[in-house]
Amino acid sequence: MRARDAVLWTSMLSAYAQGGHPERALRFFQGMVVAGVQLDAVVMVSLLLACGQIGWRRHGRSVHACCIRRLPGLPLSLGNALVDMYVKCGDFALAERVFAGMARRDVISWSALILGHGLNGRSDVALRLFDEMAAEGVKPNSVTFLGALSACAHSGMVNKAYAIFEEMKWHGVEPELKHYSCMADALGRDGRVLAAVKLIEEMPFQPDEAMLGGVLAACRVHGEMEAAERISNKLMGMSPSKSGYFMSLANIYSDAGRYSDAERIRGFMKEVKVDKLPGCSSVEFDVSVSEPRSG
Repeated sequence: MRARDAVLWTSMLSAYAQGGHPERALRFFQGMVVAGVQLDAVVMVSLLLACGQIGWRRHGRSVHACCIRRLPGLPLSLGNALVDMYVKCGDFALAERVFAGMARRDVISWSALILGHGLNGRSDVALRLFDEMAAEGVKPNSVTFLGALSACAHSGMVNKAYAIFEEMKWHGVEPELKHYSCMADALGRDGRVLAAVKLIEEMPFQPDEAMLGGVLAACRVHGEMEAAERISNKLMGMSPSKSGYFMSLANIYSDAGRYSDAERIRGFMKEVKVDKLPGCSSVEFDVSVSEPRSG
C-alpha cells in the first residue's frame, strides 16, 4: 500500500475517534485491517480512544495485546492512551499497572489516573497521586485540577478544595466552568449551600443545568429554601418546559411544610403545560473488532 493511502486511512480513523464517533472508528478499523494498512502507534491510540469512549474493555485489551506484540517499548503517547482507556472502562488495576510500567510519565499520564479516581469517588487515591505528581515536579494542568477537585467534592473536603482551587492560580491555570462546578458540588455536599449559590452568582461564567441541578438537589437535602428558590428561578429561565426543576421546587416546598406553595407550582405546571421528562431507552451496537494478525 502506498504511504499516502496509509496516511489517509489513519487520518480518517483519528477523525472518527477524536470527533466522538467511536463506533464508526471501530468499523473503519476493520476496513483498515482488510486493506492491509500498517498498524502504527497513531492507529492504536485512536483505537484505544474509541474503546474508552464506549467502555469496551474487552476490545481495549485486545488492542493492548496487539500493541505489546507489534510495538515493543510502548511510546509515551500509547502508554497514556492505555491508561486513559482502562480508567474510562473502570479497570483501575490495569490502568495503574500500565502507569507503573511506563518508562516515562508526563502530565497526561498522571492526569488520566487522577481524574479517573476523582470522578469515581476514589478520593484518597486521587489526592495521593496529586501529591506524588507534585513531588516529582510535574506541573499540573486543567485536567489534573479537575480530578483533584472532583476527589474533594466526593469526600466532602471543602477546605482542601479551596486550597487546590487557589493553587490553580499559582500554576497559571485559569479555572473553567467545570472547576467551579466541582467547587459548588463540594460546598453543596457539605451543607454550605448558600456559599455554593454565591459562588455561582459571582463566577465569570453562566452556569449550566447540571451545575444548578446539583445545587438544587443539595438545597432539598439540607432544607435551604432561600437558595432553592434562587437556583430554581435560574433553572426555569434556562429550561422553562422541563418538569423536573418545577417538581424539585414543589417537593422542597412540601418538605418544608409550605404546601400552598407546592400546590401553586404544580398548578402553574398544568396551566403552562410543562412537558414531562421523556423516558430513556438504550441502543446497543453490534460492532465487532477483529484483532489484527501478527506478521
